Amino acid sequence: MARLNVQTLAQLPDSVKKPAYDLKTTGCGIVHIGPGAFHRAHQAVYTDLAMAHGGDWRIQAVSMRSRDLQEKLTEQDNLYALAVLDHQPYTQIVGALKNVFVLATDRAAIMEALGIANTHIITLTITEKGYCLNNQGELDTSHPDIRHDLEFVQEPVSAIGLLVAALSQRKKEAHCKLTIISCDNLSDNGTKLGAAVKAFASLLDANLADWIEQNICFPNTMVDSITPATDSELIERTEAELGVHDAWPIQREAFSQWVIEDKFSGPRPAWEKVGVTFTDDVHVFEKAKLRILNGTHSTLAYIGSLCGLDTVYAAINEPALEQFIRRLLTKEILPTIDAGDKLDVSAYADEIIQRYHNPHIRHMLAQIAWDGSQKLPFRILNTIRDRLTAKGAILHLCAPVAAWILFIAQRQQSGEKLTDPNAEKLLALAAEHQHNVTDFADAILNLQEVFAELSDNRQFRDTVHAQLATLKKLDKSNPADCLGAL
Repeated sequence: MARLNVQTLAQLPDSVKKPAYDLKTTGCGIVHIGPGAFHRAHQAVYTDLAMAHGGDWRIQAVSMRSRDLQEKLTEQDNLYALAVLDHQPYTQIVGALKNVFVLATDRAAIMEALGIANTHIITLTITEKGYCLNNQGELDTSHPDIRHDLEFVQEPVSAIGLLVAALSQRKKEAHCKLTIISCDNLSDNGTKLGAAVKAFASLLDANLADWIEQNICFPNTMVDSITPATDSELIERTEAELGVHDAWPIQREAFSQWVIEDKFSGPRPAWEKVGVTFTDDVHVFEKAKLRILNGTHSTLAYIGSLCGLDTVYAAINEPALEQFIRRLLTKEILPTIDAGDKLDVSAYADEIIQRYHNPHIRHMLAQIAWDGSQKLPFRILNTIRDRLTAKGAILHLCAPVAAWILFIAQRQQSGEKLTDPNAEKLLALAAEHQHNVTDFADAILNLQEVFAELSDNRQFRDTVHAQLATLKKLDKSNPADCLGAL
């Protein structure tokens, strides 16, 4: 079967949406670091739609490590299909990616793309761990990648080091019309990225750090769209619909949201014409999303996994689990969000629950459970801190923490892989205390790099242990009694 590419684009069925701009003549204006499925289903799609309104905004993508995307898309002229799964599904061909580079083999091309005057925007989706931050949200100068990049400044392996190398080059060539946009689920993502970049630069050249401060903007953002991983079923379904082979299609729900702080140091695509929200205050949207969506996502992932469930849809359709999620939201999460007239948080929470009930989205709990030691501080622990400050209850919020601890213990006992940057340490602690879950929980709660000052908070620790005792009684065949007691 023929492959999806520029030549076969015209053969696709009329029902398939296609790029509304000239793929051959439209130039590049964006470099994106970390072109995973979410970027290809989200920012790349907004940019693809915006180019119908003009501008040279195609994307040069940079993979920091993996070659998979480059290998799969090169023969497709970097085209791919997006399947939007909802009650009225549709398929869209995205042409926003011009090139896909891999750092290990394409360093010169990457530095050229980052440094040229026509590149006005750099975006990133590198997950929380890619920013090399400590538990205070500042650059971790002891991180191995950062230490490497400070010594070998021309051969950076971290995104922070790569950005500083590019900015040093742009300073020399006076190419300052550049905005760098974090698109990760990280609180104050732009502020923290900017601070990390300037902190790294200051360790090399104080003048460079000053130039960055004066010339480069790092707007805060909030991004949202549930994007399940690509599987063989999607590949087969897409091939049947297109009549050509796409080696790496992607899928997402119909709902998509991108909120960007209106703070740019150069031009941008007509994103506002295709649904992007520009605002002077992203924090309200970001806080609501991190706590309501991401917080309940992680809760479903860990408690749902303990129940033997495998998808968000299966988890939310367990009545007792949905009831717990609703109690968690109304009693402990929503009271921490003062949105004023910018957002109706109760309506937003209801909308999210309805999105979880979308039967067309197979979002795996195992995927959401990745990197718990990095995600929980932003998704759950900051909410707990606010509740403690307000002298409010934290019983429900401690349930996902307890479930995460049991999730790690089960992974160690079963020999299954634990996807987490701290996996080795977490599994070692689980092995050391495999006959005593209480001691294991204390060992986990002692991890300052995860819990910081919460490790010493007796109310927090006691409440986690109480929820741990409840979850240990969970019966997969009848989870309702246990979940009702959380």
